[in-house]
Amino acid sequence: MNRRQFLALTAAATAAPWHTIGASAGSEPSAIPSPGPASPEGELAGSPRGPWRRLFLDAAVVEEQSGLARLFHETEKHPGPVVKADKPWEAESAISGPYTYGTILRDGAKFRLWYQFLNEGNQVGYAESYDGVSWEKPELGLINFKGSTKNNIVVSAADVDATGGVCHNPSVIKLPGAEAGRRYSLWGFDSGSGHARVAFSPDGLRWKYAPETKKTALFTSSDVVNFFYDVYHSRFAATWKTRNRRGRAVGVAWAEEPLKWTKPVDGPVFVADDLDAEATQVYGMPVFPYQGMYIGLPWLYRARYFKFGKYSIPKMHEAQEDSPRSVDVEFAWSWDLINWTRPCPRSLFIRRGEKGAWDHGMIYTARAPVIRGDKLLFLYGGCASFHDDRNVRAAIGLASLRLDGFCSMRAGADEGWLITRREPFNEPAVRINAAARPDGFVLAEILNRRNKVVPGFSRRECVPFAGDAVNHRLEWKTGPGAKKLDGADYKIRFIL
Repeated sequence: MNRRQFLALTAAATAAPWHTIGASAGSEPSAIPSPGPASPEGELAGSPRGPWRRLFLDAAVVEEQSGLARLFHETEKHPGPVVKADKPWEAESAISGPYTYGTILRDGAKFRLWYQFLNEGNQVGYAESYDGVSWEKPELGLINFKGSTKNNIVVSAADVDATGGVCHNPSVIKLPGAEAGRRYSLWGFDSGSGHARVAFSPDGLRWKYAPETKKTALFTSSDVVNFFYDVYHSRFAATWKTRNRRGRAVGVAWAEEPLKWTKPVDGPVFVADDLDAEATQVYGMPVFPYQGMYIGLPWLYRARYFKFGKYSIPKMHEAQEDSPRSVDVEFAWSWDLINWTRPCPRSLFIRRGEKGAWDHGMIYTARAPVIRGDKLLFLYGGCASFHDDRNVRAAIGLASLRLDGFCSMRAGADEGWLITRREPFNEPAVRINAAARPDGFVLAEILNRRNKVVPGFSRRECVPFAGDAVNHRLEWKTGPGAKKLDGADYKIRFIL
């Protein structure tokens, strides 16, 4: 690989006495993306054409391995909610309080949040933060709610004339290259029109719905839709709620122009399967581009679906009466938005709170995380009780994950190793994201296509890594640049 194409490794530390490593590829001088003014997709996805950091999610990266285990990681939750119902207009509905369904994105020096709450219909509230923990709800003066504009509401069922529509589960996308009046777009389900719509704004606060979408849907769907910008194909994309024989499921749609959508499959592409509990449906799934692939956060609704006869709402409610009716967040990934993979065995990505906790019943996530330092921050809406309960209390929480730390490769007391796939090398430059216990280490050697070590780049000449770093340059004693490679395909063997 040349300086613009090198391999980095990414891992998450464990509390147990094992040494862990995970994989990815980026660009010098740093494998960590620099925060910028673009949308979350631009910051998380990397360059539209790569190179990308290599994640050890599946066999697309690893050619061989021995003595290592792939370990999927759960987020670490911040204690207590970070956004609560502290305004009178946020606490008067069947779901009482703010939740996401929603969007957090970095915009300049601050984080911006568009969140959902219910009060005589769907409302979109707005908040700002500089750290993702402490949030302010500015008085915007934009929406007339019960006779006053002294609120932080930006789209409201109580003042449809102000924006031209209503929004359920708001997805906000910022595209700095768009024309000024359309730099921000707001996507969601308009309950008044009965379908998905889009609004545009110059600043993310003053929204106007595209009038063409009042009577014409972007695409047919149920009421749960999640949108994002697909930087790899320069298009908008969405997941939408549909159903299959197991109940609620997820479909996909995309558009190269905001108002011209198509469905590659007019039906589900992500469903509950036989590794899930019988009472499992997929309520929705936010998706975001990440280092050359797509990461999904499926919301798994733990409710039984009727198994015979035609659909009806009474039949659906009857089937789920003795079900938990909780909502869990898991993890999935795809290379094309059509074919999806999930960890086996299944594992939670954001864990619900214990009984009595503010987030014990249901968790729904914002559409994408943001990067702060060497962490991914995920905002999520937590509910104390369950779907279809009365008087559900809601708030917004924060969960974090090591950068790229969705999974790692773990060694035990004995050495383990893996060999990466072949890729072109011109100059050896390897960065790793790894955590080792005091008696652990990481080494690497460069191999040719026949797995023979390239002279000068053996494990004996590699300077061992010991410690905990998300962006460490792994070097050989020959010194960086002392030996050039010929641009042919080479592999890396990592030894843990």
